[in-house]
Amino acid sequence: MDSVERAETKVRDFLDDESLGLRIIVRGDLDLPVSWVHVTELLDPSDYVSGGEFILSAGIWNASEDRAGSFVAALARAGVSALGWGLLLGSESVPEGIVRACHEHALTLVEIPTRTPFIALGRWFFERSQRIREAGLRRDIERNERFVRSISSLPGGLRGILDALSETTGLPVRVVDASGRTLAGSPANGSAGPGTTRSFDLSAGDGSRVKLVIGLPDGEPLREDQLSAARQAMPLIEFVISYERELREAEKRLAGELVEAVLARRTLFAAGRLSAYGLEPEGEFIGSVALPERAEDLAAVLEVARRSLAPLGPGVVVATGKRDVTVFVQTAGRTPEEVGERLGAVCGVGSGCFVGVGERASGVEGLRRSLVQARQAAALAARRGHPKGSRGGYLVHGRAESYTLLLALGDEDVLASFRETLLGPLEEYDRRRGSDLTGTLAAFLASGGKWQETADRLHIHVNTLRHRLARCEELTGRSLDSMDSRVDLYVALKSREATGEVPG
Repeated sequence: MDSVERAETKVRDFLDDESLGLRIIVRGDLDLPVSWVHVTELLDPSDYVSGGEFILSAGIWNASEDRAGSFVAALARAGVSALGWGLLLGSESVPEGIVRACHEHALTLVEIPTRTPFIALGRWFFERSQRIREAGLRRDIERNERFVRSISSLPGGLRGILDALSETTGLPVRVVDASGRTLAGSPANGSAGPGTTRSFDLSAGDGSRVKLVIGLPDGEPLREDQLSAARQAMPLIEFVISYERELREAEKRLAGELVEAVLARRTLFAAGRLSAYGLEPEGEFIGSVALPERAEDLAAVLEVARRSLAPLGPGVVVATGKRDVTVFVQTAGRTPEEVGERLGAVCGVGSGCFVGVGERASGVEGLRRSLVQARQAAALAARRGHPKGSRGGYLVHGRAESYTLLLALGDEDVLASFRETLLGPLEEYDRRRGSDLTGTLAAFLASGGKWQETADRLHIHVNTLRHRLARCEELTGRSLDSMDSRVDLYVALKSREATGEVPG
């Protein structure tokens, strides 16, 4: 680092400049910083100095032996950095009493030649201080411009400014929330892993707090320039966090309004909002829904859904409702299974989540149909846990049997009453007699009403089957010759399976 760029001027800087012609007489601590250059001819100037000064004197106060000791002792008590003794005549030298006193107090003593007036030293210090301040200001401005540019340049946002801070300091940096979860981070290129950290509290803009965490190699503190860069970046980090949070909230509201408009068939409004998102209203869409088991997991599901779908590009809208997260994608050749695979990442969030995916459809009305299908599939997934046709934690609407989707839409109490009315007498009979009329009826209906096929499957004579099914008709009050009765009994049996009530 150039000497002019140092944050302070030290005693040795005066000596290093040969144009000043200074000669060291007593070598004290040459690395002491100099706060100011001060001329005095007082025997005790301590009331007029505050420490760190480079004192200039020519001994007009009478540098006799006894007074020399008092003068230097007063300077040492005041904490000055050095004493410069000005020669008035070319042939003279610094008085021996001053030299001995400076040795005694380990105070740097410098001889100033007659060709160097005191004002030249004051001007040199002032001009150097101005250059240091100007260099620091330029450095701060350039660094601030780099930080500001990083917000809008790729990767941009919080990650962008953390990348810039990491590059500036040469250290890994990250921002964590109150729970310690990393919101964004950037490793230092080519640096060893951090042994310790230093953290700074930041405002997240909504009353909550986050921390800027800087990784440090073992045993090394933050350098002054690294600390300065971190403090300069902090207000921008707070701004970006607050801005991105407000942006997400605004996006969430807009996305929610769009989903409501699609489902409510407000076609013109929905088409306009789709265009505002950069989507083609008449294009092809796939709708999907993620249904958390617990409402308190909704925010986490929303965040995971955003991250998992980000690789699909800008043609994705993610909205949150009171109970679920709704997503739709402008397909660009994508399949419901591809969307389901990505959104299925939310299934492990919290206590679990069920994902339903609709079929591909075109236009606003097609999008509505796909979203309705997705909600039906998610409801079925939630009811069944791992329904037939599900893969990787999601269920595609077109892969589920139609009756299971109808069951998913029904009220559980109504379905329970329906099952009890139709199947209760059979189940009670089986419990009392140790028979399996319910299983026989299920096998018959599953075969499509084929007598011999059912008898063969159950390993019974067809007359035995007829006898059992006649008893089923008697107990349920339903005729198996009636298609309506067969449908009712089939749905009741499937509803029974969905609840896990099938005897093992």
